[in-house]
Parts: sequence; C-alpha cells; structure tokens
Amino acid sequence: MNAIIDPNFRELQLKDEEMRIDLAKTQGELAVIRHNSARNDKQTIWQFVIFTMTMLIAVVACLIGTSVFQTDALRREMNARFDHVNQRIDSLEKSIDELK
Repeated sequence: MNAIIDPNFRELQLKDEEMRIDLAKTQGELAVIRHNSARNDKQTIWQFVIFTMTMLIAVVACLIGTSVFQTDALRREMNARFDHVNQRIDSLEKSIDELK
C-alpha cells in the first residue's frame, strides 16, 4: 500500500513545487510592476511641477512684456501730445509777440 500512495504523493509534490515556482514568478513580476509604477508616479509628479513652473514663468513673462509695451505706447502718445501742445503754445507766443 505504501507503493501506491507514494506515486500520488510524488505527483502532488511536483504540482506543489510547480505552483510555488509560478507563485514566486508572479510575486516577482508584481514587485517589478509596483516598482515601475512608483517610479512612473514620481516622474509624473515632477513633470507636472515642471510644467506648472514653466506655465507660470510664461504667464509672468507675458504680463511683464505686455506691461512694458503698454507703458511704452502710452509714453509715446503722451510725448506726442505734449509736443503738439508745446508747438501750439510756441505758435501762440509768436502770434502775441507779432501783435505787440
């Protein structure tokens, strides 16, 4: 009877060993996936931070550039008006001097 049970037991041992090997492979693959997932999460977070900083810098640069442009345009317009007013004053002074 011992000889009959032995082959069945050996077969079960082989199946058990195969299942343990498969389980170890699966656990190893799962560990690799978890490691890669954590690394990808960190990379995604850094990419988001860098993207946010880049967009912030771009917005600030646009605001500064727009402000400089607007200020320069207003300065040129006001200078042109002042020049025109000065010319009018000069011409009025000449007219008054001629009348005297």
